[in-house]
Amino acid sequence: MKYRSAIVFSALFLAACATTSIQPLTQDSFKVATNAAPACGPQGARNVAFQTAAIEVIRKGGDLFIIAGDSTNYDGWSGVSEQGMVVKMIDRKSGDASNALSAREILGANWQELVQKGAPTTCT
Repeated sequence: MKYRSAIVFSALFLAACATTSIQPLTQDSFKVATNAAPACGPQGARNVAFQTAAIEVIRKGGDLFIIAGDSTNYDGWSGVSEQGMVVKMIDRKSGDASNALSAREILGANWQELVQKGAPTTCT
């Protein structure tokens, strides 16, 4: 029974692991790079990267953004998922503003709490 509990605990632990880094590219763009545990899968890695993008836009003093580039890599051997997004911040006065996403709307009513916590470390 102890062995079975250890397996369940290990699976839950792995499902919760995601790491993300931010790399500035220009004054108004940056790259989000997320690596997620096998249990997260590509969709979990994408969700973590997207939420992190919204958080970073707000931290940089903006709200509107577009995803200017997107890449996904799933290693079938190890099960690790990698998600990369190039994010371009959009000024409200820009012609692209009507087509941009709102970071605050994406994060929801508790956006301030999420921004304070920073990049998610779980894919659930």
